[in-house]
Amino acid sequence: MTSGSFPVRTFRLNLYPRSFLQLILLGNVLVALPLLAVIGYASLKLDDLARRSGEAMRQASQAASLGRSLPEDLERMERSLRQYEVLRDPSLLDDYAAARRDWRKDSAAFAAIPLTAPLAGRLDALRQGEEAAYARLGKRAAGLAALKTAVIQLKQGVHPLLAQASRLADAEDEAFRAQTESLRRHMQVAEALAVAAAGFLLWWGRRLTVRLWSRFERAVLALGEGRLDRRIRLKGPEDLQRVGRRLEWLRRRLKALEEQRTLVLRHVSHELKTPLAAMREGTALLTEGAAGALTAPQAKIVDIMHGNVLRQQTLIEGLLKLQQAGFAGERFEPQPVRLDALVEQVLATHQLVARNKHLHLSASLAPLEVAGGRDELTTIVDNLVANAIKFTPDDGHIAVSVSGHDGQAALDVVDDGPGIPAADRDRIFEPFYRGQATRGEAGVGLGLAISHQFARAHRGDLTLLEAPAGAHFRLTLPLLRAAP
Repeated sequence: MTSGSFPVRTFRLNLYPRSFLQLILLGNVLVALPLLAVIGYASLKLDDLARRSGEAMRQASQAASLGRSLPEDLERMERSLRQYEVLRDPSLLDDYAAARRDWRKDSAAFAAIPLTAPLAGRLDALRQGEEAAYARLGKRAAGLAALKTAVIQLKQGVHPLLAQASRLADAEDEAFRAQTESLRRHMQVAEALAVAAAGFLLWWGRRLTVRLWSRFERAVLALGEGRLDRRIRLKGPEDLQRVGRRLEWLRRRLKALEEQRTLVLRHVSHELKTPLAAMREGTALLTEGAAGALTAPQAKIVDIMHGNVLRQQTLIEGLLKLQQAGFAGERFEPQPVRLDALVEQVLATHQLVARNKHLHLSASLAPLEVAGGRDELTTIVDNLVANAIKFTPDDGHIAVSVSGHDGQAALDVVDDGPGIPAADRDRIFEPFYRGQATRGEAGVGLGLAISHQFARAHRGDLTLLEAPAGAHFRLTLPLLRAAP
């Protein structure tokens, strides 16, 4: 580190909660939040509506009660004046004054009601006419006729006001009904929006959870399938990230062990090939009589030794090719390969063997192009065709086809052999595994394992499909394009 420099640390912002449980709880809260908001909104609106409804009912009841009292007060006032006009008893004027006070009190209360506030001006104008006539009445009642006329006019003017007050109450009731209906519509819209928001949050939370767990599942599957080249880093809550770090440690450990195993296998195979080559040359010289003629028993022993040497050499070469297949994705440079032309070349190399067994080879090859290593693809096709020829009885039939669909090129090899027993299907691609149908045939059980590894290295797959008779193998590879 140079003078004056400081280490730089990078920080990553983690927007996830600390644990997966907290993530689930947060998701539940977010889903419930729109519904709780609608419930709160409905509660506030209903409380406000109930308050306004109670206030409107109180005002309407008060206006109705005063609407009955005002005409009664005016009747008392008019009756007192008529009695005074006949009897001239001063006490009747006192009765008028008492009724007048009740009228003024009730009319003031009527005008103070918010519902009837628009009528206050007209009611005040009527009241001023009576007050002016009452002021001119004097002690001698000189203005009795004018006051009587004013009271009659007051009675005539009050009835239209009461009718107008009734119409105002009806209008307030209609407005309340309209507000209730508007609130109902708003609540329906709010409920729909809340359900939609909750559904979206539920879908988003489920999608996020599935995405987090799918990353974990892919990482575990990659370890199980031996794909150790890609670094494992899981995003999400801290506990899931901690699991990702443990898986990354396991990946590095497995990769180191695999590299050690490969190195040992390469060294052992190399060390074994040299003495085996010498033994093969020696048995060949003995067979040719370079050390003198051999007796029949000696020749038989030499043949057995020569066959075992060749078998050991085949096994070692197969091990080396299997090791290469494990790292095929790093070795070859993808290049365009005509799959149909490659299959034709492989079939041509097996024509002689197929003719000796009187086998009928049928080929339907669509002109398709894939990207990959030519040698690796040739190994796959050669192993499939060789196995089909080996296990198909004389006069049998082998069908080979190349087709393309859904962006994939498919090579199908179907034979008339004994097929693969159900007990062997799950292990047919394991190294050195020889099923019941292959135990009487020569081989070491590496061909399908190597082909399967090469197929995976090309981002494809090699599978065994159900067939009514014989075996049906399918190789799928990403399609580059349809050849012209």
